[in-house]
Amino acid sequence: MTRAMIRLVRAEFVKLRTTQVWFWLLIAALGISVLAVLGNFLSDPGIRSARDVPQIFANSDIACLAVFVLGVLGVTTEFRYQTITPTVLITPSRWTLITAKMIAYALLGILYALACVALQLAMTLPWLATRNISFDLGDPDLRRALFGLFLVLALYGIIGLGVGALLKNQIVAVTLGVIFLLILQNLLAAIPGVRHAWPYMPAGANAAILNSQSNAPDTVTILSPAAGVVVLLLWAFIPALLGAGITMNRDIT
Repeated sequence: MTRAMIRLVRAEFVKLRTTQVWFWLLIAALGISVLAVLGNFLSDPGIRSARDVPQIFANSDIACLAVFVLGVLGVTTEFRYQTITPTVLITPSRWTLITAKMIAYALLGILYALACVALQLAMTLPWLATRNISFDLGDPDLRRALFGLFLVLALYGIIGLGVGALLKNQIVAVTLGVIFLLILQNLLAAIPGVRHAWPYMPAGANAAILNSQSNAPDTVTILSPAAGVVVLLLWAFIPALLGAGITMNRDIT
């Protein structure tokens, strides 16, 4: 990155640090991760062998909701309080501005993932030890679930930015985004005629990246991990690029 881009990314972190939004959304992500781990521990049949361990972390992708909302707020808050005006006066190029935001919120997604994984490990390792279930980082499925979570949360920060840049309205962007991620995708998975489109939804891409076939609807096969990455990249960058090219290039005042 150039020095100018590094300064812009640093400025995004400074803006975020002046609010408490990042803290409460981090608490939300950690709380979701705890519930996901407990759900695996308490479900029937639950975790019975080392083969089931990757599912503990794969199911924690729901924490992406907190990162998505953080990304939405990262751009809509500037429109709401008109702090976007001095930002654009300092950096007239909307493409440079949205690129800096994408880098910053992808890094935030990685930091959120690090916190979530650390908490999950703190809960999981003692529980597995009491049941004599091995925890082997040499297991490729476990590595995919653990490290895939970092990629998923990083990209959801960019997805949130793109949706926020397109819609600009904070309440509308958060509401529509959460409804789509929590409800509409599940409705799509429940409709026999169209459920095979589910692998190309964000949830389907998550399942492919984290190798979580159990999260897929019946009779639907998830994509390969590489294809899942491509699908989630498209969901991340298309809205962000459209937001930079259409919405943010309009008059901001």
